[in-house]
Amino acid sequence: MADDEKTKPRLEIGHVLFIDIVGYSKLLTDEQSEALQELNQIVRNTEAAREAQAAGQLIILPTGDGMAMVFTGSVEGPAECALEVSQALRAQPSLPVRMGIHSGPVQYIKDANARENISGVGINIARRVMDCGDAGHILVSKRFADDLAQHRRWQRYLHELGDVEVKHGAVVSLVNLYAETIGNPAPPACVTGVRRTAPGVTTRKGLSPVARAIFIVAGLLLILAIVSVIFEPAIMRSVDKNRATSAPQSSATASPSLGDAIQNVVKQRITDELQKSLSGKSNAPTPRVVPTSSSQPTPPTPP
Repeated sequence: MADDEKTKPRLEIGHVLFIDIVGYSKLLTDEQSEALQELNQIVRNTEAAREAQAAGQLIILPTGDGMAMVFTGSVEGPAECALEVSQALRAQPSLPVRMGIHSGPVQYIKDANARENISGVGINIARRVMDCGDAGHILVSKRFADDLAQHRRWQRYLHELGDVEVKHGAVVSLVNLYAETIGNPAPPACVTGVRRTAPGVTTRKGLSPVARAIFIVAGLLLILAIVSVIFEPAIMRSVDKNRATSAPQSSATASPSLGDAIQNVVKQRITDELQKSLSGKSNAPTPRVVPTSSSQPTPPTPP
């Protein structure tokens, strides 16, 4: 039982600083190696990293284009380290770096080489926070900022940005950590309004032009069908009336379609209008000429 307790993963709260090099994948292979060596040197020279490592309260996980630094001691550890890294990078603008900080659950595990390692949600969220930033940014989660704000010294560094939707639909509240010569005071590109969407998050797109055309055609056909259903009884009644007044047709003749019926009705209406017009002209009264006094014969003069 005691052995099982020893091998059981320990769950702790870790304060995670995630760092990566912006545009790392666009660099040449030798440039990538040089950039990583330069970043590692800057991090190792920070006082916060040296003190935490000496106390056994820091684990550094390489991530290919940067690193995840898990501080298990003071909550100020990752913030102090981020400030020192940001100050050092002021002298090296050719190394664009962004950072994200979060406090959350982590646990110690054995990796493939049987060495002690660390993982957990705290590291994942720190990565999501960092992904929202641009070069020079030090973004922290609201949870971490609330703990840091308990010390008056840090309050002037913290500037709230709001909620951002990150990968897998998760929402994190971001705070920008900066001062006059530390961090990046400009809002990140992904921060344009409340409940923003971070890069890499899939959003729903509108209908394509083809789909819109299909819906429009379907709507027009539906409207035509409704109109046909509404007016078909009146048209058929008119057709039946015309049949009754016309000569009987051969039984072998097929029943007229709706289109033929409409044409017959239109023809009949035109014929009726022409007949009315002609009959009106034939029945019109002939104009009578009334003789005027000047046109009457002059009576003979009496003798």
